[in-house]
Parts: sequence; C-alpha cells; structure tokens
Amino acid sequence: MKKNSFLIVWVTVLLLSVSASHPAAYALEFGEASGEVSGDGKQASPADYRYDLAGKPDPFRPFVEKDPVLKKKADMVAAVSIFPLQRVGLDQFNLIGIAGDSQRRMAIVETKDSKGSRFYTLAPGTVIGLNKGKVVEIKNDLMVVEETTPLRTGKKINRIIKKLHKDEEGTP
Repeated sequence: MKKNSFLIVWVTVLLLSVSASHPAAYALEFGEASGEVSGDGKQASPADYRYDLAGKPDPFRPFVEKDPVLKKKADMVAAVSIFPLQRVGLDQFNLIGIAGDSQRRMAIVETKDSKGSRFYTLAPGTVIGLNKGKVVEIKNDLMVVEETTPLRTGKKINRIIKKLHKDEEGTP
C-alpha cells in the first residue's frame, strides 16, 4: 500500500514539474489562447469568433451540378400531389353527369382504380389532372379543362373537352 501511494506522489510531482517547465503546452492543454490579443487590448477567446458568409461559397453545396433536365424531372417526381384529383391523368376521368341550372353547374366524374370506382364533384375553377388543369366551363353535355404548359417562348394552353356520354341502351 505504501509503495502505491509513494508512486502516485512521485508521478504527480513529475507531471507538475514538466508542466511548469513548458507553459505553452500547459496553456494549449487547458484552452488558454497563446498570446492572441484583440484590437481593444483584451485577450480573444474562441467564443468571440464569428464566421462571416459574405463573399464565400457555401461549403455544403456540391462542386458539380446535376444535369438541369434530370434535376427538373426529379423535382416533378418529388412533387406528388396529396389531392386525389391531381394523382390521375385527365384521360382516366369519365364524365358521368352534370347537375345544376344555367348559373351554377356541377360535373360528376368517375375514376377506376384497384380499389374500385371513385366519384368526384367538380365546379368551375377545380384543379384536376397531373398537369394541374383547371375546369373552365361546364355546359349541358360537356366539360372544358385548360392545361397550361410552359415553353421557352411562352405558355401553351391546351383545351381538353370531356363529353357526357348518354346511355344508348334505353333509346329505341
């Protein structure tokens, strides 16, 4: 037991003498600045340092940009709509009915998927389809949807007309 306590005292004295002979090592070990002085005469501390982004590149941005076409396609895939009317293309909607009077008309459309048939009621101004088409007009026997496609020279407006198909079975 006395041997262990003697050894501990001797190692402690040795460490103190080494740290006293090398004050720079002691200062670095315990986080003291090695003589750096700020402009106002006070010693600078690491907490005073602020990184200024002005005029410097973003360190987290990749050096090589992806192909702009691939990036645009990736953005389109990532932008999946949460609305059920915008998850399906216009060609998969069937106009099955129109209700209302001449001032306020509603269209009823049907989609078929793995879960069965689904019915939706549309009014003018409703957004529908994968290309964010807008219901512009509802007449007695048809519905008009406009899709806007951006081009280099401007915008192209596609008018899609969905006609109401009347049942042929009951007519003579």
